Amino acid sequence: MIKESMASHSFPAAVAVVVLVSCLLAPPAVTASSVNISTYWGTNFGEGSIQDACNTGLYSIVNIGFVYKFGNGQTPVLNLSGHCNPSVGGCTYLGREIRDCQQKQIKVLISIGGPTGDYTLTSQDDVTNLANYLWNNYLGGSTANRPFGTATLDGVDFFIEESTTKYWDVLAETLRNLGNDGTSQIELSATPKCHYPDKYLGTAIQTGLFNYVQVRFYNESCCEYDGSFDAMKWEWYEWIADNKVHKVFVGVTASDEEEGYVDAHILINDFLKYAVHSTKFGGVMVWNLYADHFSLYSKTIKEWNSLVQTTTPSLVVR
Repeated sequence: MIKESMASHSFPAAVAVVVLVSCLLAPPAVTASSVNISTYWGTNFGEGSIQDACNTGLYSIVNIGFVYKFGNGQTPVLNLSGHCNPSVGGCTYLGREIRDCQQKQIKVLISIGGPTGDYTLTSQDDVTNLANYLWNNYLGGSTANRPFGTATLDGVDFFIEESTTKYWDVLAETLRNLGNDGTSQIELSATPKCHYPDKYLGTAIQTGLFNYVQVRFYNESCCEYDGSFDAMKWEWYEWIADNKVHKVFVGVTASDEEEGYVDAHILINDFLKYAVHSTKFGGVMVWNLYADHFSLYSKTIKEWNSLVQTTTPSLVVR
């Protein structure tokens, strides 16, 4: 495998050759409207409903977050920022909205962790308890009081940026084994910070069990946009060179108040021009739905008038 990297302010000759060859071998061009966009619902009460998000036609993946408390003997807790209270059965109405999204071929995942929370994994027991909770409450299992009623979500997103570096790989393996019971196939997503390898999820990603990785190129000074894409491109090539990583989403923030924000037009005309030529390009992850309403970040990407060449006009589940 040729390892792709980037020198300051330019691509080295070897990378230029790789990009040129990938252009020549790419399939027929498709419009940018086919680029997959992933987002997060449940982080702000003002973001509207899941059904509203799916009806926009902008998103291929909606991550519901977060299960923000678990591990160390704690009962897992889902926080949806005031939309409803799952602990008293107040969120079962979301099942209908989730199924409506899925009928539109939109993946809906439950996300664990989050930017803030009280979560950890300290033992195999913690792993087993969390895996069973996720499986029985959101996936192919069953329990008396499923938060979203009878709706079955498509998988689990690991949004881990604190706590332990251990056991996330074991959790991925446990969930994948549960999903291989013949009744349902689950999708696993990892959403690490941009510096490669990720401090918390690096070992888990090396299992090769994740369908895709959503790399967060924001709120991380060493690899976020700072007026230049140099650091972002360097880390991008680290991620796509990893043979355990199958697809990579470019994770950006839709809020200009967050560190590492890059205007959507600038992202399109520079970084995405290069990223879409990789066979590992999965799409764009836009954080988060609430901010996206105001910045119209996803809408800008979807309305991109240029033609892009990508091998992923739709998301393929492994």
